[in-house]
Amino acid sequence: MKRAQAAWRRGGAALLLGIALAGCHRPLPTADADLIVVGAGIAGLSAALEASDHGARVLVLEANSVGGGHAVMAGGLFLVDTPLQRRRGIEDSVELALRDMLTWGEDADERWLRRYVAASRPEVYDWLVAQGVEFRAVLPAPGETSVPRFHFTRGAALHVVRPLLREALRREPIEIGFGVEVTGLKRIAGGWRLRSRHLRSGRTMQFTAPAVIIASGGFEGSLEQVRAHWPSRWAVPPRLLNGAGHFATGAGLVLGEQAGAAVARLDHQAIFVTGLPDPRDPAGQHGLFAQNPAAIFVTADGRRFIDESAPRKQLEQAVLSLPGQSYWLIFDERGRRRLRVRGAPWLDRETLQAEILDNPAVTGKATSLRRLAEQAGLPPAALAATVQRYNAMLAAGDDRDFRRFGPERPPRGLRPIDTAPFYALRLYPMSRKSLGGLVIGDDADVLAPDGSPIPGLFAAGEVTGVAGINGRFGGSGTFLGPSVFTGRLAGRSAARLAGRLPLAASPPSLPAGEPVTASEATAGLAARLKAQRPGDWHFARAHSLVLERRWSCSGCHSAGWGPQPATNRAQRLRQLDSCERCH
Repeated sequence: MKRAQAAWRRGGAALLLGIALAGCHRPLPTADADLIVVGAGIAGLSAALEASDHGARVLVLEANSVGGGHAVMAGGLFLVDTPLQRRRGIEDSVELALRDMLTWGEDADERWLRRYVAASRPEVYDWLVAQGVEFRAVLPAPGETSVPRFHFTRGAALHVVRPLLREALRREPIEIGFGVEVTGLKRIAGGWRLRSRHLRSGRTMQFTAPAVIIASGGFEGSLEQVRAHWPSRWAVPPRLLNGAGHFATGAGLVLGEQAGAAVARLDHQAIFVTGLPDPRDPAGQHGLFAQNPAAIFVTADGRRFIDESAPRKQLEQAVLSLPGQSYWLIFDERGRRRLRVRGAPWLDRETLQAEILDNPAVTGKATSLRRLAEQAGLPPAALAATVQRYNAMLAAGDDRDFRRFGPERPPRGLRPIDTAPFYALRLYPMSRKSLGGLVIGDDADVLAPDGSPIPGLFAAGEVTGVAGINGRFGGSGTFLGPSVFTGRLAGRSAARLAGRLPLAASPPSLPAGEPVTASEATAGLAARLKAQRPGDWHFARAHSLVLERRWSCSGCHSAGWGPQPATNRAQRLRQLDSCERCH
């Protein structure tokens, strides 16, 4: 009897202790997905598709009301030893590409660079082709690479991103929440909790997953952060334009730092010096990308300062070292036809002429060089002498000043600047891309300052400075390709954590758009654009063009997607067909 009572006391105590411990231990939260991807640009989409291929259920949260990120406005991809190169008779290799990029970037992360150039054919080129991307051209990048590696589809990288977005929208295991801004990231038992806000409705939400991939882009869209991390070898420009994506605000860096992430190379930034003030930006901060191979470049003293065909890195270094850090393109009526300006959907032949070339607030235009100099604030005698000397050297076929042309380099396509009217465009430095950011390990896992991986946290694309493969100077196409590579790597790694938290019975509840009738859509469009509602940035840009060019709603909206927000997969897929109207 005594032995039985003692046994009961021991067993009862153990039972009570178990009950007490159970009462103190909180059950694991229910996950909304196996992993959450922050950002639906080219890196985030690549991550989502790769994770889905490995059996994960993925939730993508995108602050914009559409996907694609800034890549839809970008150009081509840096790829090595591809079938397209071989068909064009271009001999390339990993070692040759590595040597070129180390020389150009100057302090690139050699280990990551070698990984990328070795993997760019199978992991990027072949994979994108399998997703429906068709590469049609491979172009040289003078001064950067010894053989052509700059791969293009038909036009801008929209035709790379759109097939990825289309495939993501088709897959049931991938849910995309558009217009959802992630505002906080917190470690919880078994995973992560994200705080977020739906921009149009203001509704706040929380989402939970075992793994998170930050793929929200760089910080070059925030001039405050660009100046704060400005490269110390140059003075901060008195006027700096914003040429980055609207959502490239550095939000991903903030999320990473909330989780204890290390950051590096924030002073490594791709600053273009071809920035033209956007005449439609009342704040005067947005920059357009301007080029004219028929122009000469002059400083404030009216004199040339560089070979105008020099590699981009040399031009950037020269301009950022000038007093005032700006310069002028000088060209004539014949050269006007070769001016190219990009960076805004409203640009076309008519608006280029009316709002830039014929706009005295942007462009100097005169029937003589003297009057042109007076308009542009340049010394008339010096400018006239510079143009006269350039024309004489062009006639002789020898640029004795800067070797733009010479006996071994004929001046093909160049003409004397002698046909009125004459033009002067002043260009400024312009923020473009981040070459530094969150530090990632071999599996794209985000690292803490001590070098240890932060469990369940990954990053890809520009938020990492594309893993440092560029060094100080971004090469042509060396953002999109590495973004795909690091995105796939992050998706693959994060998918391994699937199942660590129990999944909810149904996908998370995401806000839908407000239905409207056709008459409401047309009658209220101007008023809605004027109201500038939160979350309407892309809507406003697209529909401003609709009003300006008097496009019909049916040009984009048709059967299955009326004049209302796209709220389901079928409508989102139909919406993708309209992208080329603006891009």
